[in-house]
Amino acid sequence: MSEGVVSEEIRPLPRLLLVDDEQPLLRLYRRVLAEQYDLSFCSQGEEAVKAVDQALAANLPYAAAFIDVQMPPGRDGIWTAEQIRQRDPHVEIVIVTAYADISPAEIAQRLPPAHKLLFLQKPFNVPEINQFAAALTAKWDTERTAYRLYRGQEELVRQRTRDLEASNAALQKALVELRRTFGGIVQVLTATVETRDPYTAGHQARVADLARTIAAAMGLGPEHVEGIRVAGIVHDLGKIAIPAEILSKPGRLTDMEFGLIKSHSRVGYDLLQHIDFPWPVADIVHQHHEKVDGSGYPQGLTGGQLLLESRILTVADVVEAMASHRPYRPALGVDKALEEIDRHRGSQYDEAAVKACIDVFRRKGYTFAS
Repeated sequence: MSEGVVSEEIRPLPRLLLVDDEQPLLRLYRRVLAEQYDLSFCSQGEEAVKAVDQALAANLPYAAAFIDVQMPPGRDGIWTAEQIRQRDPHVEIVIVTAYADISPAEIAQRLPPAHKLLFLQKPFNVPEINQFAAALTAKWDTERTAYRLYRGQEELVRQRTRDLEASNAALQKALVELRRTFGGIVQVLTATVETRDPYTAGHQARVADLARTIAAAMGLGPEHVEGIRVAGIVHDLGKIAIPAEILSKPGRLTDMEFGLIKSHSRVGYDLLQHIDFPWPVADIVHQHHEKVDGSGYPQGLTGGQLLLESRILTVADVVEAMASHRPYRPALGVDKALEEIDRHRGSQYDEAAVKACIDVFRRKGYTFAS
């Protein structure tokens, strides 16, 4: 290597498995995806399952698999997806169907869990293929990165515990340092989300501060309040798996695009559930778009099924979002936001959280930090 030249690690392309008995469709996949992904093509389910076995043996797993439902004369796509999931539960599955022979609901019953299943309806266009591939490979890569970070932190805790058993004071110091390190990782991931979506920069921090203030006004204890603040800081972490062009789109989202946006609550939960917080942070993040009347997502929970922390965070999230500018509309202001939560108090939003939120703005003079 000549002097002054710095080598860069070349990351391998994300791997996709395309399974369809129609050669024209496989050629379309190749034409659209070949430059950005490492592609494998199979025309039958048994062949696809064998390809997954070989990929795992070579430590080169697939990020996502696009699988046609009907592939005569062999096994159908649902059997194929079941076999692939048994071998590699991390691979993202997209069922490609014309909806003629079997409905999405029937497929979801045969192939749980439903939240890990996406559908691509024939005939589809190039942007749909690109968006599915980009979003799913980003989600797969993010989850693998988070898991490696988690495993690394876990091993660090074990090592430090072995080294510092003789000194409790030293062990406590090491655990504090470890928590600070993890906090730095979370901040980096949060900043990554906001860098990809500049229109909502600062949103998570403002929501976290308002949620903390509401919780304190409701009389919750300091530890409870801190857990809500931490959940607020990371509540939109799942947006790291959503294409930036969808996050900043100025116009109305399509149903498919909105479906990807809605997935961020579940992705955030998947990324956080293995972290041993002193609070139920992953569950709070999972529920922050649920509504008291069951009209929210992703689980449609109601009333007492929702954590109090989640109900508080939901109110703070709605108020900050409405009060702030978005690419598809100007800022509506705090007064409009408070009118919205007051109008749906007790139905969509928790009664006590709404009362406390209105009180901190109108009686205590709370304002969002700039």
